[in-house]
Amino acid sequence: MMLQSGSCDTSSERSTWELGRRRLVDLATVTYTFGGYAFALYLVTRHGWLVPSAGALLMVHTMILSALLTHECMHETMAKSAALNAWLGKAMTLVSGACYVPYALLKKQHLDHHRNRVGYDGFSLTRWVAQLPAPLRQLTIGLEYMYFPVLSIAARIRSLAVPLIEPRHRRLKARIGTVLILRASGYGILFWVSPWSWLWIFSAYLGMLTILRIYDCFHHTFDVIALGAPMPQLDREYEQRNTYSSLLSAKRPWLNGIFLNYGYHNAHHARPRAHWSELPRIDEALYPATRAHCIYFNELLRWYHRHRTARVVNGLGRPEVSGGRLLMDHYYGIIMNISFIVYDV
Repeated sequence: MMLQSGSCDTSSERSTWELGRRRLVDLATVTYTFGGYAFALYLVTRHGWLVPSAGALLMVHTMILSALLTHECMHETMAKSAALNAWLGKAMTLVSGACYVPYALLKKQHLDHHRNRVGYDGFSLTRWVAQLPAPLRQLTIGLEYMYFPVLSIAARIRSLAVPLIEPRHRRLKARIGTVLILRASGYGILFWVSPWSWLWIFSAYLGMLTILRIYDCFHHTFDVIALGAPMPQLDREYEQRNTYSSLLSAKRPWLNGIFLNYGYHNAHHARPRAHWSELPRIDEALYPATRAHCIYFNELLRWYHRHRTARVVNGLGRPEVSGGRLLMDHYYGIIMNISFIVYDV
């Protein structure tokens, strides 16, 4: 009994130490995200190109982290208190630009994605492009070919018209209008300080969109369901079979922490309430003998590049697994609104 007690004490001490270390890393990450974004805003107003370009790169990373921390808060992994998670999640939307609609709506939308195991497409980009007049359609596809995320920008602009599109959201008109005025005023001050700052901020925003798009492009082969359509009954096996993980490195898994292990998507869907630092261990436990569910950095970039217009014209496509290896010749990926930062109606 004494040995068991000692073992339990050691396990408890280790657990306490790990929790303390995790909270310290979270505090550092949140501090870096807010502080780094503020510092980046200062850097992009400086003269020349070297310092502002460094500021734009810092802004890209902190904006991505703010989006991913919002995601963590929606799953209530950042604090024990639901209220504190919500407060932090709302604060993070100010950095990522997801603050136009209430945090609660974004949270419900994202958790519905987990609960129902489907992709929601209130605004079908593929169908929208197909319906454009030929010159606009060719321009749109051409911009996507040149890696300009025009469809993501169009979807985000459309999301600002939520009160006009959906009568039940008319009450959001004042909020969206107020946020637009406040953010426009802030950008006006930055323009007064340095007109070039707008170019650097816009470049950083494009960088954030592009990186999140690459990360999310091949995460799911879920059925895409129109809003309001009947929900199919799908189980966890379906969920894992139609989920893939996009990882920066197999040999250096710590690199995935640069983006809070968001690429471990199978692990996240298996344990949505798990803290981001736990996802590599969960993934290893889920798939100890195969990596067929993983898409690594070189392949991720290769197929994102190769299918950059095919996914616009043809939609998602389907992957194949052969000999324990994922084949992506006909897996085009998806241009999906990131459910935790864009309200898709």
